[in-house]
Amino acid sequence: MSFAPPIAVISHAHPSISKGGAEIAAATLFSGLRTLGVPAILIAAVPERERHRLDLGADEYAVFHDQDRYEHLYQLAEPAVPRQLCAILDATGAEQLVFHHFLWLGLNSLREALALPGRRAMLVLHEFLAQCHNHGQMITTTSQLPCRSATASRCATCFPALGRPRFELRRRVVGEVFDRLDGFISPSRFLADRYIEWGVPAERMHVVENGLLQPALAMPGEPAGHRRGFVFGFFGQLNPFKGVDVLLAAAERLAAIAGIEIRIHGNVIGLPEAFQARLDRLGEALPQLRIMGAYENDQVGALMQDCDYVVVPSIWWENSPVVIQEAYAAGRPVICSGIGGMAEKVVPGVSGLHFRRGDAADLAQVMQAAANPETLAKLRTGLPQPADAPTMARHYLAAMGLQPAEAEAAAPARKPRRAAARLPA
Repeated sequence: MSFAPPIAVISHAHPSISKGGAEIAAATLFSGLRTLGVPAILIAAVPERERHRLDLGADEYAVFHDQDRYEHLYQLAEPAVPRQLCAILDATGAEQLVFHHFLWLGLNSLREALALPGRRAMLVLHEFLAQCHNHGQMITTTSQLPCRSATASRCATCFPALGRPRFELRRRVVGEVFDRLDGFISPSRFLADRYIEWGVPAERMHVVENGLLQPALAMPGEPAGHRRGFVFGFFGQLNPFKGVDVLLAAAERLAAIAGIEIRIHGNVIGLPEAFQARLDRLGEALPQLRIMGAYENDQVGALMQDCDYVVVPSIWWENSPVVIQEAYAAGRPVICSGIGGMAEKVVPGVSGLHFRRGDAADLAQVMQAAANPETLAKLRTGLPQPADAPTMARHYLAAMGLQPAEAEAAAPARKPRRAAARLPA
């Protein structure tokens, strides 16, 4: 099939400003399409205050927004945002649209883009923001436990000041836009099934694993564990949902164990000053704990290869954390919380190990058991090969009906479900 109008890959952020999983996935898809010879453009939402940091490449566009004017409950952007987006779509002629997230763009941007003649759109689901007002994490605000069902009454329990009627209206606002979309893409079966249970018709859901721009790295000899003890690394934002507090508590329990080193790579985001103080205190008090600070994305492979294991201790479900794909590309097994998309991506005893969510004692035991040359060698033989950008793009094209369908990437067979005509209010 020939492609005359370009495919528009639309992201809630640009990789030159932010290095989150959704914007990296969008950039990877954009690169993969172009590698396949498919005309494509990348459109990214960029905070006006960050305009000076923006670095656009060829066929890349920006939609500027004021974060302070974004309406988070109903996920609506200021009117200037959809106007900018539609102007770019008109100027480029893009008809096939792939939205990686709707945060900062707003559901009104999706609605107005779909109102343009001849437009078709897919939405890539990266977490639960459509369902959950708590940053899309499906974590209760009271007990900080995973939430298994997003209903208006349950949401009102987490946010009593808002009340049930507002959450019923929120559900209708989301549902009206979701009904207009041509389909949905999820990078994990877990996330797909949770949205199907919530009301998205199963026949409109596709599972396509994220790819990496650099899917495999050269292996620099044997891992550290064969030479100087075992190194466990954390990579990512140090925010309330990533479970760094659990890893710190495990580090305290492992203080007396020789031959174990824990490295924390990333910067503190959204955590109280008390956490930073504790991080600094433990970094000084525990000789095996090293606080490495922020890193650039192009450094992550080399930094991971200086470790033996990558630890993903998130307390929320996660979907398809790019850090797991990056660890596999670097040839490193993963130790993760045994829930959600993490449990799906890491096969215990094959490509890594699981521990009980939020349980520092269990994490410490698993890390101690993993500090064994035979265990490490066995797990390294079971690591999957992450998809590259062109492979990811081919699966997206199949999901969009623009080329013959292929087997969904790394997706188990879907259980039959009764399709919902509309999202219930």
